[in-house]
Amino acid sequence: MMAAPQYKQGPDAKLKGWHVLLIMLGFFGVMFTVNGIFLYSAITSFPGEDVEKSYLQGLHYNDTLEARREQAELGWTLRVGLVEGPERLLRVEASDAYDAPLSALEISARLRRQATTADDVHLTLQPSGLRGTYEIALPADLAKGLWDVDIEAHSTRGDQVFTATKSIVVP
Repeated sequence: MMAAPQYKQGPDAKLKGWHVLLIMLGFFGVMFTVNGIFLYSAITSFPGEDVEKSYLQGLHYNDTLEARREQAELGWTLRVGLVEGPERLLRVEASDAYDAPLSALEISARLRRQATTADDVHLTLQPSGLRGTYEIALPADLAKGLWDVDIEAHSTRGDQVFTATKSIVVP
């Protein structure tokens, strides 16, 4: 059987209390510094709630379900997309339950990023030459990438409201 090697240390090479204190202070100092950097980065990069008044929205969730049921009874369909050309157009095609075009609508759209409301763009679409089709040119400085489009269509003849959300990719 082999004996473990013996290491010889000088008389001053002992681990003392102040060594342990410096090691502990260094460890926790690095840990708190890194955590502070992460905390600062998290707080400054994400604003928090993406939905305004989310608590009240939760309290009125049954109203939201009722509005969705009424919307489903309308049977309307909104098709949302981008049209590339000399300028990028946001196009919405609206049709009723029988696939007939809906031409008496006022349509507004909000383009938003999924994580922040800082870049939101509010648009009001105008009827194009085709029945049931509404368009608007996108701002030239609109950033590329994934956007959510929240559409709200109001009937000009009544109090009917139809909402839809779609994700689009701006090239």
